Amino acid sequence: MPKSNRKHPKNTYKRDVSAVQRAVMQRISGLGSQKNEFKKSQYPYCTKRLLLSFASFIDNPHGYNNQLHDLYYCQSTIYGLQQRQRENCVKVMTVLCSWLEVETNQIGIAKREHMDTVTHKSIMKRYKKYWGEDISSKRYYHTIKLLKMADFIIIDAVFLQDSDILSNLDLKDEELPKVYSKAAYKALTQKFINVFGLASDVGVTQSKERSITKRIKAGLKTMWVTWQSFSDTYQWTKRQRANLKRVDLVSHEESERYPQGRSIKPSVFGGNYITEH
Repeated sequence: MPKSNRKHPKNTYKRDVSAVQRAVMQRISGLGSQKNEFKKSQYPYCTKRLLLSFASFIDNPHGYNNQLHDLYYCQSTIYGLQQRQRENCVKVMTVLCSWLEVETNQIGIAKREHMDTVTHKSIMKRYKKYWGEDISSKRYYHTIKLLKMADFIIIDAVFLQDSDILSNLDLKDEELPKVYSKAAYKALTQKFINVFGLASDVGVTQSKERSITKRIKAGLKTMWVTWQSFSDTYQWTKRQRANLKRVDLVSHEESERYPQGRSIKPSVFGGNYITEH
């Protein structure tokens, strides 16, 4: 008896898939093979497989051994996200992953000098291009908040790096100066990547290796940059990843950095998303 490949999202029987999920998966497959202005697909095969796997969340939020429950029940431990909200999560994640750097899971544009960040405005603009519909600011930021609450994405503001500021233990996270003229650092978490168990897939691994090889051959960097005070002006300095932890200079204990460390209490009226990031 031949072995079934039904576990792969693309091979799911049509009678088991709703029209909404089928349309989303078809669009994801199309974007993975569609060529852009540089004669390249919107994202590599490994990213397409990741998104196709996540698309099953629309119909089956209990799949993958309930590993998507952190997102499904992020607002309430009793009532899960509605199908429309699950669809929004998949669509927004699809747009985010079009800028995904598969080696570090960073979301940005790799350049020869450093990796540039992507603005929320650019993401919403590409959303319309990908899905043929506008997404309101309220719905977009609310979807981003859901993904953050599930710890599937990280959004870390560009903070001002200054020795006098960082040495002041009395300052709270909300009081740290931020550079609002620069888009925040964005990245997928390893927790989200591990949900779908694609690390052992040969096709995904080979696709990831090809993408990394092409980037290195092109001389593109994945290092973030940040602002650092210098005299009366500011200059760019490079850093590997966003600072997700803060270390107390006295006790040397680590703590979560704003906004990931802040508890967001869901509102029954909705829309209580964080607008500053």
